[in-house]
Amino acid sequence: MRKSMVPNLAMAGCLAVIAGCTSGSVGSRSGGPGGNPYGMFRCDGGTTMEVRRASGNAIAVSAPNGESIVLPASPAGQRARYGADAYALVIEGRDALFMKSGAMPLNCRR
Repeated sequence: MRKSMVPNLAMAGCLAVIAGCTSGSVGSRSGGPGGNPYGMFRCDGGTTMEVRRASGNAIAVSAPNGESIVLPASPAGQRARYGADAYALVIEGRDALFMKSGAMPLNCRR
């Protein structure tokens, strides 16, 4: 049951990010409740996503759609949710949910 709740909880948590509730303030942490956010993820449909450290509390994402984006922690200081503009990424342990406004969320796993 927990596994089926993860995408729903992650999506609910990220709706605020997509709606524009991001913060420009960043810290200098990694890891934490979401685990280490860095690494390569395999996503639904055979795509991949790479997450690397950017400046401060932000991450650099080579997104499954081919775009390269930088996402700050949202809210600032936490280490599992990232978002800016039309993008959001939630990382929980080995699982990640990548979202782009107007597109279906994409499940990814390390």
